[in-house]
Amino acid sequence: MSADDNLWRYTLRLITLLLVLSGAVLLAYSITWLIGLLLISTLIVYILYPLLTYLKTKFKIKHGFATVLVFLTFILFCVFIVSLLIPVIYFEATSLIESFPQHLARFQDYMSWLSQQIILFEMEDELRTYLMGITDNLYQGLEYVAEASFQLIIGAVDFFLILFLVFYLLYDFHLIREQLIAVIPVKNRPLIKELIGIVDTNLGIFIRGSLIRCLAVGVLTSIVLLIIGMPYAVLLGLIAAVFNFILYIGPYIAAVPALLLSFSPLTPSPLLILLVYVGIQIVDGMFLSPVVLGKIIKLRPITIIVAILAGGSLAGILGMIFAVPVAGMLKGALEIIKRGPAYQDN
Repeated sequence: MSADDNLWRYTLRLITLLLVLSGAVLLAYSITWLIGLLLISTLIVYILYPLLTYLKTKFKIKHGFATVLVFLTFILFCVFIVSLLIPVIYFEATSLIESFPQHLARFQDYMSWLSQQIILFEMEDELRTYLMGITDNLYQGLEYVAEASFQLIIGAVDFFLILFLVFYLLYDFHLIREQLIAVIPVKNRPLIKELIGIVDTNLGIFIRGSLIRCLAVGVLTSIVLLIIGMPYAVLLGLIAAVFNFILYIGPYIAAVPALLLSFSPLTPSPLLILLVYVGIQIVDGMFLSPVVLGKIIKLRPITIIVAILAGGSLAGILGMIFAVPVAGMLKGALEIIKRGPAYQDN
């Protein structure tokens, strides 16, 4: 076979590979909605699967019946949370929307005073323009929240589809893993099992641990804000719980709405609100995170921050949330590679 024939064969294989990859990317893009539902369903299954395993091993319950019990427990928990939080959050959100013009007027007064100070101190025009534009940014943020609320209502249909997927994924989860291992050559199966263990450790523990940690932060935030007389305490606690999924960066984002509201004369001072959020984050950093996330927060802080920023640029909020477990998986995979023959001394 001539060199030209080999070149043509190599070129044809390369073109074929590029076409297959392009087709796979286009297919994934066209079914992004379905991939998102499968991803969310898989994450929920990772949360519920330890309970299923516990029921089967501790009480010797058959797999099908245990699956039904776990699924019904999940449904009842969702109904309980929704029935408990939705009325309070709806009342506080409605009250906040109604009083938003008063809060905004008060904030504008502060901005006017600050702009006068800027003029007195002859600060940069760019900084003055930026500060005076904060009000417009608040209006844009309110419009974004309204749009997100509308999308949330539309997503109710997706919720029922996710429930359908969760039940069948939960029922077949062990079979799916066994079939994935079965297609791997026998000599490589120990490596694949070790990689699956890394995924379980990082993803499973991160999701379950983050839920516990964020629930504790949300409840603690609501209670402390209620004690100091801050309005909309439950709504602000929910915001704190959601954004605390994003390590290091999320708590600062969650504190912004409370700090903005604290400029109102009917609320505690901004300094007190800031102390509350800083204190809760100290409790989270010293007690909650080491206990529930200890196995995956062995990453260095700079690694976590870079991973979160990269995840945010690639996939938005979800990318920031799951950047840490993905970084932990990559670290575990690199540790396995370093144990390979290529890194061993001759």
